[in-house]
Amino acid sequence: MKKGFTIVELLMVVTIIAVLLGIVTTAATASIRAARQRNAQAMRAIVQGGIDAYHRQKDEWPGAIETYAEKGEGWTSDYNPDGERERDPHNYKYDHSDEYDKIMKQLLEASTGANAKSPVMDPTGLMVMRAGAPNNKTTGVNYRTAVTETKSFSVGNMTVGYPTTDGGKAARFIITYNAASDSVSVGLCP
Repeated sequence: MKKGFTIVELLMVVTIIAVLLGIVTTAATASIRAARQRNAQAMRAIVQGGIDAYHRQKDEWPGAIETYAEKGEGWTSDYNPDGERERDPHNYKYDHSDEYDKIMKQLLEASTGANAKSPVMDPTGLMVMRAGAPNNKTTGVNYRTAVTETKSFSVGNMTVGYPTTDGGKAARFIITYNAASDSVSVGLCP
């Protein structure tokens, strides 16, 4: 009698290995998404702190926020001109991306520029992309990498975003100015 494995035994082993691989893959994917979400929340907190510090230091809001504050009007960076929220938060057909980019540029300049005596934030860990880059269609890079290794990247042509959970694509933060409380909040796309 020969000793060995039957086909049924081999199929059982392969099935058990496949089930274990499926469990490990699912857990790893969930862990990666959770890490990206925590990273995005940490970046959100840095930008929120930067906007608040900018306001404290200069007694004005960065970019378009100050314009709306002077008018006493609320403003949100992901609303279309008619005030209706877009169905797809990554579809910025009617967005305020130019205003958003100017706000981020002012924050970066107030943090790293020649006149940044008292930086409003530490951008080294932030994800940046080219200003005007379409949301969710481009991959961002770490700020430090952008200014040290990429020759064509400068504070003047970059904006700040965060990696989405679907593969690290870049998305813009949602910036909201509340005129009633004269406050700004920074959020993530839902």
